[in-house]
Amino acid sequence: MKRVTLALLIVLVSVPVFTKGADAQPGRSARRRTPPTAECPVSITGIADCSDTGCGENGDTELNKAKNRVDVPRQSDVQTMTFDAIRSLTQPSRWNTGEDRTSIKGSGKEGTPVELKGFLLKVKPEGGESCNCGLTRRVDTDVHLALVAAPEDLEETSVTAEITPRVRASGHPDWLYKNVKDLEGEFIRVTGWLMLDTKHIRQTQRLPKERLNKPLTRATNWEVHPVTKLEVCQQSVAACNANQGWQEFSPQ
Repeated sequence: MKRVTLALLIVLVSVPVFTKGADAQPGRSARRRTPPTAECPVSITGIADCSDTGCGENGDTELNKAKNRVDVPRQSDVQTMTFDAIRSLTQPSRWNTGEDRTSIKGSGKEGTPVELKGFLLKVKPEGGESCNCGLTRRVDTDVHLALVAAPEDLEETSVTAEITPRVRASGHPDWLYKNVKDLEGEFIRVTGWLMLDTKHIRQTQRLPKERLNKPLTRATNWEVHPVTKLEVCQQSVAACNANQGWQEFSPQ
């Protein structure tokens, strides 16, 4: 009897306990979660002061690190992806802040170096985010690119690419919103890292005071983020699809 009681006690102690939030769903097993980011100190005045883990209430440390990488992929490792290929990548229907990202990493998943060609439908300036320590100056925030396969396609079919302030600070200072905005309508090619923006997937368990994640107008939450190379087609679309006529973006 004592052995049975002891075995039962060991099992009970080894089972993690999770508090259900407002959006918890019965039957979904909770995965390991890292603590949310802390409040931002007032000493942070620019992106150079901001850690790659970011800061701010209920920020996602692991997502921030994925967004904030600055390493440039080797060209020989870059995989060319089509819109259909990116849009067909599976993504979870629910995701909690700080959730372990192992399941979405690997070959063909998050962290894969990719390139994507398409028409630049819209360019949008981003605001303060946890990954950028809540900073709001244009130089310290992301530039959102909505790419589509054909000029007449709607934003609902788009794939997102993001230019980050850390990549700008690492050699591309001219990749500012005011300059990239001029490329709307152009056929472009972006190279960077495949990343799943889980910040736009609804949670099952919200942290205290955490708002409900909301989707964006696009086809998928898989992004090219960050963009490490930006090229503009200087010839016909057919020529550029044949890998001729590309020029790295450098505003005059």
